[in-house]
Amino acid sequence: MSDQSDIRSIVSHFIEVSETNDASRVPLARDVVYSGPMMPEPLRGEAAVRQHIAEIAPFVARLQVKWMVIQDDSAATVVEFEGLNGIRIEGAEFYRIRDGLISEIRVFFDTRPLIQGSA
Repeated sequence: MSDQSDIRSIVSHFIEVSETNDASRVPLARDVVYSGPMMPEPLRGEAAVRQHIAEIAPFVARLQVKWMVIQDDSAATVVEFEGLNGIRIEGAEFYRIRDGLISEIRVFFDTRPLIQGSA
């Protein structure tokens, strides 16, 4: 079990990497699972999740944690995402941490601004 400061650091590092476009630096477990509202099925495995992060990171202008709650080996965050096109979306991200690595990421946000093309 990781302590709260370790979990906060791991999640914060994930957020930082999402802005810097270096998916190789994300601390992922080999069997990590990533799901989100624009995905028909969850991604499974480190390689698939790293590839997804690398594909979306160039479109992220800013990703800011508004607040974070940590319990046991999990973290829940409310984040504000801003794309290069200026669209801003607030959403929630849920993380599970195992042995200092992210083993699960669940992303939830309102997809309407993306579909409508405006904030």
